[in-house]
Parts: sequence; structure tokens; C-alpha cells
Amino acid sequence: AFPIHAVKGLNWTVTDVGVFFSVLSLMMVIVQGPVLRRAAKKCSDTWLIVVGSVILGTNFILLTSSNEVVLYSAAALFALGNGLMWPSFLSFLSKAAGDRYQGSVQGFGSSLGSVASILGLLLGGIWYGTLKTGVFVLSAVIIFIVSLMSVRLLLLSKATTEVISIPSTREGG
Repeated sequence: AFPIHAVKGLNWTVTDVGVFFSVLSLMMVIVQGPVLRRAAKKCSDTWLIVVGSVILGTNFILLTSSNEVVLYSAAALFALGNGLMWPSFLSFLSKAAGDRYQGSVQGFGSSLGSVASILGLLLGGIWYGTLKTGVFVLSAVIIFIVSLMSVRLLLLSKATTEVISIPSTREGG
């Protein structure tokens, strides 16, 4: 919905929209390169999923603004949130699948992510006609709900780590 909003709601030119998405793309490259590499060394996939989702949801709230500084800040948050959350989610899926199904699950996850992106773009554009910037608030609410649901991953991950790290009381074990 953002390109439609930028042209119709913000009166941006095609060049303005192109510059915005170019800057966004550059930020995504930076996040998914050095930033994600460092974050993945310090934080678990589950933590990156939850935090990335919260950051991503915040981005959508900021998209309701007409201030360019706020909108470019939203782009930075989108790059950071999506760049931390999505690769970490795919990593989490592939690890959960185990060696035998890892490739299949990761491919299936990527495919579903692509379908979701296509549907999101289509529905966002359609709903923008009715909801205007409310479509961004709706997106934020959905992502925040997913973030809350993802907190269970942190709890599950912590419980799994505690079970694995308990020393065996049997001899030789």
C-alpha cells in the first residue's frame, strides 16, 4: 500500500518513490549483511524473530505519518525488523526440521513467504482504497499479535536449553 499512499496521499513523484525504495534496499543490504551477522553471533534465532517482529510492527505505525524524516525512519525500521526477523525465522525452521527435512522445510518456508508477500501487496493496495493509512495500523496490529505469539518461542527455547544442559545423574552418562 505504501507506493499508492506515497503517490496519492503524500503527493510524491515517481522519482521520490524510487529514491525511497532505493534507500530502503540499501539499508536492507546493510542489515542482512554485517548487522545480521553480528546479531546472530550474540542472540538466538528466537530472540531475533521476536525483536525483529516488534521493530517491523513499529515501522508500520510510522508509515501513517506524512513527515519525510519519520517515513525514512520507518524504512530503517523495516530494513532492521525484516532483516533480523525473516532470515532468523528461516534458520529456526531449518534447525527445527532436522537434517533430513531441512532443505524441504526451508524451501517450503521461502515459498510461503513469497506467496505471503504477493498477497500482502495485493491486499494492501486494495485495502488502502478503503482504509487509507489504517491499512498500516492493521498491518502493525497483525504483526504485534504474531510477536506476542512468538514470545512462546523464547520460552520454549529456554526450556529446551535447560533440559539439554541438565547433567546426567547416571554413571558414564
